[in-house]
Amino acid sequence: MKLPLYIVLFLFGLAIAQSVYFYPLLPDVVGSHFDAAGKVNGTSSKLVYFIVYFVSLALTSSFTVLLPLVFKYLPTSVINLPHREYWLSGDRREESLQFLNVHFSWLGVATMLLMVIIFHLTFIANLSPIKELNLPAPLVLLAAFVIFTIWWTVVLLRRFPKPS
Repeated sequence: MKLPLYIVLFLFGLAIAQSVYFYPLLPDVVGSHFDAAGKVNGTSSKLVYFIVYFVSLALTSSFTVLLPLVFKYLPTSVINLPHREYWLSGDRREESLQFLNVHFSWLGVATMLLMVIIFHLTFIANLSPIKELNLPAPLVLLAAFVIFTIWWTVVLLRRFPKPS
């Protein structure tokens, strides 16, 4: 359970290092949204862009840091889980919550990694003369994240089958 937390803390530190490095280099108005061709189609102030970055990271890291603390206090009725009445009752509750804690922690790691890399690519795009994303990279990254999410969901569903 500690490994995902350490990875998230590392990624947060990496995001801080990114920000310290790139903030002074970027123009006051940055491309903050890119179309499917990698061209800027939305801008924001540099300060707002970095605020959005860190708020997004803080929310994403909650999957790894806060969610495991909250799960055990949530009533069964608010946890959306297949066959939750069975899996969250009696002796099975603690084991099921432990699995959910670890499973959601890894989702937080994957999402945070995606964000750190995507923002890095946008920083580089904003420093380039043509202000475009290097297209294969974000598409490959997004495909990898979708594959991870599908795998993550399959593992979750297989862990909580219909009781016999």
